[in-house]
Amino acid sequence: MKGKSEPAATLLRPILDTYMDSAVALVGCTARGLDRYSCEYDVLVVTKDKLPPTSLRFGDVHADLIFVSENDVLKPGKPEQSISVALAKPVRDTTLVLSTGIAANLAVLSESARKASAARLGSALKILGRAEEAIAKKSILDADFWLLAGSYEFAYAWLLSKEVLPSPSHLLSQLRRVSRGASRWFEGFSMGAGLEAAGRAGCGARLEGVTVLHDLIRERPETGPGAATWPVARTETLSAKADELVTRIELAECYSYMGQELIDAILALLRPVSKRSIGALASGKDALLGERLIRQLGLARNEKAIRTGLDSLKEQVSHLARRSQP
Repeated sequence: MKGKSEPAATLLRPILDTYMDSAVALVGCTARGLDRYSCEYDVLVVTKDKLPPTSLRFGDVHADLIFVSENDVLKPGKPEQSISVALAKPVRDTTLVLSTGIAANLAVLSESARKASAARLGSALKILGRAEEAIAKKSILDADFWLLAGSYEFAYAWLLSKEVLPSPSHLLSQLRRVSRGASRWFEGFSMGAGLEAAGRAGCGARLEGVTVLHDLIRERPETGPGAATWPVARTETLSAKADELVTRIELAECYSYMGQELIDAILALLRPVSKRSIGALASGKDALLGERLIRQLGLARNEKAIRTGLDSLKEQVSHLARRSQP
């Protein structure tokens, strides 16, 4: 997808030229040497303008742009943002705002990781509560989705407790590295995320389904300050990553990565209409999610499978919560 041997400043020249007065840094997997050939560049742009994050492509390079103020760099509002800044790699830093921010956030890295893990763990508990409520109401589709979402919150909490910043398309490899002595935690995530369906057919179907979700979002864009954009470049990046992972026979990693993408996409579809029910998106004459699409996404587990996954994940969430207590 891109010339990995070229310096970042050369590859990102269109961004540097567009935002000439801005400090620019790499964050995410590209800043930490985890990236594969197909990975996009995650680019932090320091600017006074309040702009929503976006994805773009220039030549063979794909990039996700995150726009932040100088204050966001020096004193991020959220712990995970603090970790991201601490691990950033400056590309242009003429005012030294990035160097100063990196040093300040590195000094509190352990504290930020602890707070970020606690926040994700709290979110996991709330989401799994939604899954239980959905089962009680016999809303199986909702229960399946919330179990999936809760699984990723747990995985993120686990990694952050180890001071590891999660990278969605590298999540399984990250979890495997920290799973020594915690095989049940990994099993809990695997069951909750439905990774037993990971295979060439499952990956291909989920990719097609998530691509449809992206198209639906572009047809019903969010509006208002801070609304996220879903350009075609995001879908192109998704496809490139999925293709490389399948070629490498990393089928579980591929399926896991697209699981996070489908969660983000469905939540984006829910927000504009103030709906909290995925079932509401799949019913009625104007249903956005048809039966075929739901099957492609892998949201077709039966009640027994959902209960089994939920019980396993709840147990591991409780274990992590106890271990995280001071």
